[in-house]
Amino acid sequence: MAVLTPRKIVKMPPLRALFPNPSNPNHSFFKGKLLVSFEQAPLEARVNGTSIVMRVLKVLEPIEPLVEDATLHYPIPTPGTLLKYAIRGQIRIREFESPYLKLLPSIKSPAPSPSHGLPHVSLKIRKTLFADPVRTISTLDPCRLQSSDFVVLSDRKRVYIRGHPESPESAKVAYFHDASQGHLPFPSDTHGFFYMHTNPRLPLLSGQIRFRITPSSDPAQFENGTDLLSLSGEPWNIYAGQITHSAALKELLQCDGYAEYVQALSGLRLPKQKLRRVLYYLEQPFVMDMAHKGYTLSVVLSGKILSIVCPSVSLDRRRGERIITYTGRVVVRHERSTLQEHAGGNFVVLRVLKILDPITPVDPHYDMHFCLPRVGSLLLTSKNRVRSFNLDPNHCQSIGVALKHLPSIPNVELDL
Repeated sequence: MAVLTPRKIVKMPPLRALFPNPSNPNHSFFKGKLLVSFEQAPLEARVNGTSIVMRVLKVLEPIEPLVEDATLHYPIPTPGTLLKYAIRGQIRIREFESPYLKLLPSIKSPAPSPSHGLPHVSLKIRKTLFADPVRTISTLDPCRLQSSDFVVLSDRKRVYIRGHPESPESAKVAYFHDASQGHLPFPSDTHGFFYMHTNPRLPLLSGQIRFRITPSSDPAQFENGTDLLSLSGEPWNIYAGQITHSAALKELLQCDGYAEYVQALSGLRLPKQKLRRVLYYLEQPFVMDMAHKGYTLSVVLSGKILSIVCPSVSLDRRRGERIITYTGRVVVRHERSTLQEHAGGNFVVLRVLKILDPITPVDPHYDMHFCLPRVGSLLLTSKNRVRSFNLDPNHCQSIGVALKHLPSIPNVELDL
């Protein structure tokens, strides 16, 4: 490219790729051909004068992404719009600071009108149009997945999904929100398909949206994939409370044949925020972190959530303090007690199903006052006593009030 000045022709340095790939700036995110023009930036005044921007006049060859998530970095250029890029969830107009371009006279042409097929979009709308990644997926039914439903979540803090390109509704999907750190990104190599997970043996509201990690966009790989896990080691999910507050997700589920589930959500009064350990039936497995002084259980009762904070099973109180004795994580479940000591009563005990992390004493010289959890055994407290909860209305504590209303569904296959 060259610039004709009153005195000479100035050859400009080559422009960098208009849509550079951060990992290789010399390569572009897109292929195709555009007819463009430079113009003065219609932005706020700069200290050093106006900036130069580039407007798309015509698409000469179709613009096609060269990588799957190209549109998360650059909006696809369309006629009549300025070239833009995305950074930290914000949409910005691409600017060119070349001193050679400022040598050219500015000859304004009539503003493009809608009748010419050039969209007129306000600057405010242009800035927010691609503020966050929005992915269109056709289904949440595992049997109807298409390659276009393949989504890359790797290292992203959030993404928005919707069921139709023209739908005004979208659902924000995040991996985990921490009170001090904000949204934590999805783990690396997180790519695959969102899907609705249900079990006909379980209560209807136990249905949840999960994410199946697959090596490619081939839906045939779904059965061989693995579910994305949360920080606790349980399958990451969007549970009924979150779906209740999302018109986009309910619309998707309605179209996929989950009308009964969507109808059941209508009468719920559930919090929008993500809850940990939501139990829908008595024997539902959950993860217990031995390094915490307590854990929270949430139970869905009559369309409401009842949350209970339970003390850890291995807090040593012999010195007048609540001292954590072990670190590690185990998968446990409640079950009706058949022990002789509980005969004639209504007691629930905890059984250890799986050890996720090695159980290690915090103090290497600990006297083992609390026994180590063992797979297949009941969870014990001090002096080899079985940890139990009395569900009798005259004796039960808050956890008993919650557990006694849960349906008993034994022998459900473990998916943790």
